[in-house]
Amino acid sequence: MTTIGTPVPAPPPPRWATLIRNNASILLIYGLILLVAGTAAIMAPNFRTPTNLVNILRQSIILGLIAIGQSMVIMTGGIDMSMAMVARIVALTVATLFLAGGSDPALIVPLVVVGLIVGAAFGLLNGLLITRTHASPFIITFGIASILRGVNLAISTTPIRGIPEEYLLVYDAKIGIVPINVLVMGLLWYLVWLFSTRARTGRALFAVGGSERVARLSAINVDRTLVIAYVFSAVCAALAGLFILSRTGVGDPGTAEGMDFQSVVAVALGGISMYGGKGSLIGTLGGVLLIAMLSNVFNLLQVDIYYQQLLLGLVVLIAVAAYKSPRSA
Repeated sequence: MTTIGTPVPAPPPPRWATLIRNNASILLIYGLILLVAGTAAIMAPNFRTPTNLVNILRQSIILGLIAIGQSMVIMTGGIDMSMAMVARIVALTVATLFLAGGSDPALIVPLVVVGLIVGAAFGLLNGLLITRTHASPFIITFGIASILRGVNLAISTTPIRGIPEEYLLVYDAKIGIVPINVLVMGLLWYLVWLFSTRARTGRALFAVGGSERVARLSAINVDRTLVIAYVFSAVCAALAGLFILSRTGVGDPGTAEGMDFQSVVAVALGGISMYGGKGSLIGTLGGVLLIAMLSNVFNLLQVDIYYQQLLLGLVVLIAVAAYKSPRSA
């Protein structure tokens, strides 16, 4: 029996309303994907062919690898602007070693390992500099990227050939019409999503991004978590460089140009807060697919590359503006 004058508590919102509110950014990005796909199917009939749809998935792999690593870093409240250069250096280094080894297929596994170690080393350098100097991650990683650009020019200014034919199968191998690399990439997305949501270290990334002070009080090793994030980011960039090498068959000194910026766009579109501590890899996957789809549609419609870059720039500004800095609250 309710006492007169005692306020009656409001009933809890329906479960579906709570789900929509908590996943609004994810629903929005996949809604945009459906909208773009529907519009493209009308404007460009070639878009809806199975071959083209599979190509979109395959073309999204490089950006997807870099965006996965970028997501881990941005979850901590940082950013990695050296990923494209790490991918480039790894591709050039491995291509140079293949050429020096006479394109021997026996070198494939050892050189893939070397490429991953090179990437991890740069990630470790980023992480240690950030945690020891407490400088802005943007400044540190941008400085490393500038150094790597010089190293890139020192290695080669022209494409490096001599990649074994067996290595190119990484890109060309298929099961039916579906490339094996697309299936592997799907598995990777799932495993990293599990890591970010179930593993203790994955959850620590969000905690550090939410508040380093609170994370320290919760017995989280903040410095170690940050180093892990940047090493993971660089390893993803190294994988992207190795995959680019299998796609093109040459070590290109201009490879992966602008991919770090596109990865930030994908992360922002996917709803991961640019201030850290909030978001989901499911959203980042949507951002990657949307960018890959838009690029495919623009190419089918023969839209100039300059307009494509203009659109990406506007998108990232809008996405960042949608989040309010916790420091301004």
